[in-house]
Amino acid sequence: MKSLMAVTALTLALTSSTASADPALALAKPTGDRPVGTTSLYLKDTSRPDPWMPSVPYRELMVSLFYPAVPTPGPKKQFMTEAEAKAVFDEAGIKGIPPSVLTTVRTDAVVDARPAGRGLPAVVLSPGFKRPRAELTSLSEDLASHGYLVVLVDHTYENVATTFPDGRVTGCAACGSYDLEFWQKLQRGRAKDVSFVLDSLAHSKWASLLDGNRIGMAGHSVGGASSIGTMVADPRIKAGIDIDGTTDDPLLAPGLDRPFLFLGRANTYTPGTGDEAGSWERDWAQLTGWKRWLTVAGMQHPSFTDIGLVGEQLGLDFGATTPAARGQAITAAYVRAFFDRHLRGKPQPLLDQPSPRYPEVAFARTSTPYLPAPTGDRPVGSTAVYLKDTSRPDPWVPSVPYRELMVTLFYPAASAKGPKTQYLTPAESAALLRGSGLDVPADLLTTMVTNSVADARPAGHGLPLIVLSPGYTKPRATLSTLAEDLASHGYAVAVVGHTYENSGQSFPDGHFAGCASCEVPHQSEFWQKLELGRAKDVSFVLDSLTHSKWAPLIDANRIGMAGHSMGGASTIPAMVADSRIKAGIDIDGKTELPLTAPGLSRPFLFVNHEQVPKCAPGNVEWERDYAQMTG
Repeated sequence: MKSLMAVTALTLALTSSTASADPALALAKPTGDRPVGTTSLYLKDTSRPDPWMPSVPYRELMVSLFYPAVPTPGPKKQFMTEAEAKAVFDEAGIKGIPPSVLTTVRTDAVVDARPAGRGLPAVVLSPGFKRPRAELTSLSEDLASHGYLVVLVDHTYENVATTFPDGRVTGCAACGSYDLEFWQKLQRGRAKDVSFVLDSLAHSKWASLLDGNRIGMAGHSVGGASSIGTMVADPRIKAGIDIDGTTDDPLLAPGLDRPFLFLGRANTYTPGTGDEAGSWERDWAQLTGWKRWLTVAGMQHPSFTDIGLVGEQLGLDFGATTPAARGQAITAAYVRAFFDRHLRGKPQPLLDQPSPRYPEVAFARTSTPYLPAPTGDRPVGSTAVYLKDTSRPDPWVPSVPYRELMVTLFYPAASAKGPKTQYLTPAESAALLRGSGLDVPADLLTTMVTNSVADARPAGHGLPLIVLSPGYTKPRATLSTLAEDLASHGYAVAVVGHTYENSGQSFPDGHFAGCASCEVPHQSEFWQKLELGRAKDVSFVLDSLTHSKWAPLIDANRIGMAGHSMGGASTIPAMVADSRIKAGIDIDGKTELPLTAPGLSRPFLFVNHEQVPKCAPGNVEWERDYAQMTG
């Protein structure tokens, strides 16, 4: 477990010439609005001997509780004792700074303050190997300031120093040989420690503070790696986080179906980069519930803890390019968002997709697909519109004496608040994924995170309108990203679902239309019929929208069209047939229906991806039609 030894390796390179004792050392301030209290508990497990000192017939632990408190004057928690501070400096090889500086670091929790509230969601925190629990103090204080009970555990003999109420200080009896069996023993032992702590709290005077049905766990380094095994062993833990810890004890079948978050350094835990990331990849496959794998650029191993911030204040360089305060803010934000979602049931957009607030954080992997955020500055709304053209039968199912269409209208919205638009219905998701060869749930695409608020109130009127037409067999939802982005820049966007020409489409009354056109031989005449039919669909959509309640939203003199694949190829005949369309784009679509004289005098753009030769420059169909374009 290379990452667990990183603190020592980095700090050994530090010299007294770059470090100085600062009398104003302080932890990050809690971001919540509740005062924080803290108390220390001594716990003794007489059911088992100490795993590192078999001559000790019990396991004794020190635990710090952090909790929302009644505003109380009083002494603040000491960051570390003198003995703990000296042990930390000695282990790291730091010279030229008095260890006592760590005893004066400013914290925010008031010792033994009266708790405020009861039945709180609880988070157990477990520190890294050799690291005293004090190094997770600011994360503990931050969670408590937002209404959590935090249970911060010191794992005796697994850190450089633990101070007990009777004055004893234990050292690191576990330190020594670090083979695979050692790390597995350590992680399994921590699971036992945590279960014992939870048992003890549930039968103590602190029991009323704790909601036993809302318990989570997080840890740094081996403390984070231990979260998985602890969750497997103890079903009381409903959600867990591994912060920068290599998982040496494999998660075996049937795996774990509760929510889990991996949060680590980008230079170590990006998928495919080495053994540490490989351990996460192995366990990721066994996580069957909600899960995320996030990496943070510019961080080092200590960056997630108080040592990163205190060390920076002392002038120590751990090799991080992200400032320590920023690293701690990122850690606190994502840890809190995770537990707010899974212990409190509060939606957390921060966990749905990358956030512009935290560009350092990448979504390496996710169990819930998401659309990228729009690039404009306007909130986006969307609504589904059902249209029925009774002037013609359906071209693919002639027994249906009308043509019915589903259109999704995207637009700038008055507010970003409200439930987001569902990407696909369960039936649409199953139809699109059928035959894909992907080993994913049939309803996976119903969980796709979108950016548009369903049925939001529009903002503005007289907007330019873009009609979008998707590729053949593809539902209209596959152009949602483009539609949301255009709307965020002030466009109204109508994405047309061409019935019986996609994998499947759901209608408001519950009926479902599959791909009837897929049963027709796909000769040249088929594609030409499809392009001409789409032109009729688009003209009908424009007629309907400009004579509906949505008419004030649209400037009928500023209408454009774009499409992907067959939708793009259909743009040319749609423009020829309907002069209301002032400009068009074909995105990667082969034009089967020739553009004939007198051609097209309005602006047009061909866009292709050069990796596909048949759509690259030199495509004879595009060259043929390009010659007929006079605009």
